[in-house]
Amino acid sequence: MVPVGLALVLALAVAGCNANSSSDGSTKDKNTTAMESVPQGGTLHYLSRKATESFETANAQMVPTSRLRWVHRGLTSWQTFPDKDTILVPDLAKDTGTTDDGGKTWTFELQEGLKFSDGSPITAQDVKYGIERSFAPMFQGGLGYHKTLLEGGTDYDGPYDGKELDSIEVVDEHKIVFHLTRPFGNWPWIVSMPAFAPVPEAADTEPETYGEKPVASGPYMVTSFSKGTQAVLERNPNWKADTDQARLAGPDKIILDMGLNNDTIVQRLIDDKGDDKNAISNALISPSQFQRIESDTSISDRLANGPSGYFRYLAMNVKRPGLSDVRVRQAINYAINKSEIQSVYGGPKFGGQITSSIMTEGIPGATDYDLYPGGDTGDVEKAKELLDEAGVKNLKLTLTYPTDVSAIEEKEALSVKNSLKRVGIDVELKGLDGSTWYELISDAKGDYDLTTNGWGADFPSGMSTIQPLFASSEIGNGGGNASQYSNPEVDAAIDAAISEPDLDKAAEMWAAIDKQIMEDAPIVPFLVQRTQALAGSNILNYFMPAYPPFANELVVGVDH
Repeated sequence: MVPVGLALVLALAVAGCNANSSSDGSTKDKNTTAMESVPQGGTLHYLSRKATESFETANAQMVPTSRLRWVHRGLTSWQTFPDKDTILVPDLAKDTGTTDDGGKTWTFELQEGLKFSDGSPITAQDVKYGIERSFAPMFQGGLGYHKTLLEGGTDYDGPYDGKELDSIEVVDEHKIVFHLTRPFGNWPWIVSMPAFAPVPEAADTEPETYGEKPVASGPYMVTSFSKGTQAVLERNPNWKADTDQARLAGPDKIILDMGLNNDTIVQRLIDDKGDDKNAISNALISPSQFQRIESDTSISDRLANGPSGYFRYLAMNVKRPGLSDVRVRQAINYAINKSEIQSVYGGPKFGGQITSSIMTEGIPGATDYDLYPGGDTGDVEKAKELLDEAGVKNLKLTLTYPTDVSAIEEKEALSVKNSLKRVGIDVELKGLDGSTWYELISDAKGDYDLTTNGWGADFPSGMSTIQPLFASSEIGNGGGNASQYSNPEVDAAIDAAISEPDLDKAAEMWAAIDKQIMEDAPIVPFLVQRTQALAGSNILNYFMPAYPPFANELVVGVDH
């Protein structure tokens, strides 16, 4: 689960391929479907603003379309498209899993003949061991859905003391069975996550540094690694394209440069010289850079600009006396000038789309609706009417927000303050460093009134947004329920949707829960943010889907 109260951590989704010339002189339009293949050969450069990159899977929070998957495969993976929903596909497994007991037990069979980069066979035991490593205390911080879902997971500390997790059952070299604590319909999505990459136990002699040069199951292996500086990836001779539905593996080599200045990366991509013509990155483009990019089609044609992604909202602490009355929270929903917040983030084209619901585009079941139709700029009179009904006058609230990522959070908070002032609510702004802010809003004591926040789903299901933000179990103890919202009927509905093995039916259930929550108005949805990514002029098949909110790094090619 990905809290993004530190706002510019966004990098959202785009509809369209890169409009670059291919080697035959043709042009691929942005809004056509994704390419089914890319040219083989050339060197791809990856410019990273991270101080250091790692190919460790046990504590990774990266989605299955990220650069980690150049080196590692999972049981399942994701296929993305510019113009339709992301789908789950088999990866190491023959299919996306089977269950015969309503989703409490899941079975996967590996494809025959799969090999690691060292020539050894990939077995079900390697998958089991890779998962078990993620429970070790040294690897805390990764995506951890499986740690509470697998039987015995909450009491397991990894394989390094010789213990196994019995709920991961290896039937034979190719069959693995997972025994869960409860029915869970989204388990096939969970096994696409980094921790489910196979790791041969014999190669794991130095766990702390395994991620610098792991044994590869994907199309590339790490041939050179200088921590904080550079990694070089070259083809894994034992990877077979006909076994892999998720990767196109176009480049012969990938050079990943680490620890670069964010703005320098963007400027290098704008300039588009030398090897940077063959580059992609994880750099964040600031609103101030959009004008330069948009003014030059040779740059803007290389910009991926997403239709969906991170969800920005105002959380109202429903346990505070001034916010316990639903009419007050509904009034605040009517009062907010969402258009002004949209402008803070860069306007409709670059900042995002105004929203009034919880789930974002690309999540099955996501539906547009508006229970509090105040328009983009708010309905001041309706807000005042509701406050009068609630008998509220001269309400004073404190809005807490994080300060140490960018100035955007402060501007967003000021916009909320100004909106509420129009309806007679006095708001005091309180900026905190990110760590202090997160500790405050994830504490059950809830010593705050309002906070701005953001959220990105880890996999395309309503569960990945609604459960962490609104289930009673997520109040305090580091949970994401910043509204301190607790509704037994909603909790029961969440539990039923999580357990539903029919994902189409589950999507309908999540849609109903979305609206059920907003009837209680614990939040004000602001914006589904857009995120942009710039690529060099020789990069092919560079697009962002509606979900996930990142370009699919596994399918890009180099026009050489």
